[in-house]
Amino acid sequence: MVSLLRKIKRKWWNPVNVAVVKDNLQKRSADLVQLSLCIGYYFLLFMLFYHFPGYINDDWDTSEMYVPPSPVPREHIDNMAQLEDGITFVTAYFDLGTFQKGIILTDLSYGKHTYIDWMTAFSKFNNSVILFTDSSDVATLFQILRKQFPSHMTRIINIQQDSLWSFKLAPQIKQIYAQLGYPYYSPNTINEKYSCAMHVKYEALEMVIRQKQYKTKHLAWIDIGYFRDKETKTFTLEIPPDLKKDHIAFMQNKKFEKGLLPLDIIGDNMVWLAGGMFLGQPDYLLTFIADYRRTVESLIADNLMSTDQQVLYIMYSKNTKVRARVPIQVYYHICRCDWFFLGSICRYTWEKKHWHRPPVGYFGALAL
Repeated sequence: MVSLLRKIKRKWWNPVNVAVVKDNLQKRSADLVQLSLCIGYYFLLFMLFYHFPGYINDDWDTSEMYVPPSPVPREHIDNMAQLEDGITFVTAYFDLGTFQKGIILTDLSYGKHTYIDWMTAFSKFNNSVILFTDSSDVATLFQILRKQFPSHMTRIINIQQDSLWSFKLAPQIKQIYAQLGYPYYSPNTINEKYSCAMHVKYEALEMVIRQKQYKTKHLAWIDIGYFRDKETKTFTLEIPPDLKKDHIAFMQNKKFEKGLLPLDIIGDNMVWLAGGMFLGQPDYLLTFIADYRRTVESLIADNLMSTDQQVLYIMYSKNTKVRARVPIQVYYHICRCDWFFLGSICRYTWEKKHWHRPPVGYFGALAL
C-alpha cells in the first residue's frame, strides 16, 4: 500500500500512471475490501457510542445535590383543564452587540449575524413559539421565517431591555465583575449584559405564564440559537414519555460535584445543566422561576454572579442560602457531551410516531 500511495503522488493523472494505479488497485482489491470493512466497523462504533438515540434518565449520581422534598409546591393555574397537549416554546434575542466567547486563542465572536443564521431553523419548527426581542430586524425576519405556520403559532413581543427585571440588574452585576481578582471568563463574568440575557429566560417564561399567552400543558425555554443545523423538513418537539409532571427537565452534561461553595462554582466556571432548553408544566415552572429569582438576588447581595448555568448549579447545591422547591429531572447522552440532547429526545419522541421503523440513514444523519 505504501508503494501504491507513492505512485499516486507522482502525477497520477498521467494516462500511464492511471493504468498503473488501476493495476495496483486490482492486485490489492482484497486489501481494500478489508480496509473498507475496518473503516466501516470503527465508524459504526463511533455512531453507536456517540449518537445512538438512547439516553439515561436520573441514573447519574446526584446524591450530593439538594433534592427538594415532596409534595412539590406549585402555583395555581386556573386554566389547566382547558390546556392542550403539546409544548409552547419561549425564546428571545436581545441585541448585545458583538461579544467574545471562549478562552484566549480560541475566542469566537458572536453577534446579530450569528443568531440570524441559526434562527432560520425556526422556519421548520412546528411548535408554537413566542419571541421576545428588542431588534426590529430580528422581529421582521422571524415573522417571515414563520409564515408557513398558522398565525396563532407565532407571537412576537417587542420589548426594551431597560423595562425588564433581568437587565435592570446590569449596574449591580457590572460592579461585581469589576472587583479586583474576580474570576475572568468571557463573556460569563466579563459582560454584565450577557449575564442579564441569561436571566431573562426565566423572566420571559414567567411573563408568558402569568399573561396566559399559551394554550398547551407544557412550556419550554429554547435558545434562539438552539438549532444550528440547516433544517429541510418540518419537525416537532414533544415531551418525553417519562417526563415527571412535578419536575423541570434539563439536559445534564457534567457530574454534580459535592461540597462546592457558590464561589467555587463561579470561580471555576462550573456547569451541571445546559441552559439552552428546559421544560415543565406552568404551575411548577412558576415556583421554579421564583426560586431562581431569589437565588440571583441572594448572590448579588453576596457580590457574586455569573450566568444562569452557574446559578442553577448553586440553587441545587447543599451550600446555598436559598432552597429550591422543584426537583430537576435530568436527561443526558451516553457520551455526556451533547449540549442539545434534550431537544433531540423531544424530536425523536415525535419522530417515533411517524417512523414505525426508522431508516438506516437516520442513524447516519445523527452522526453528522
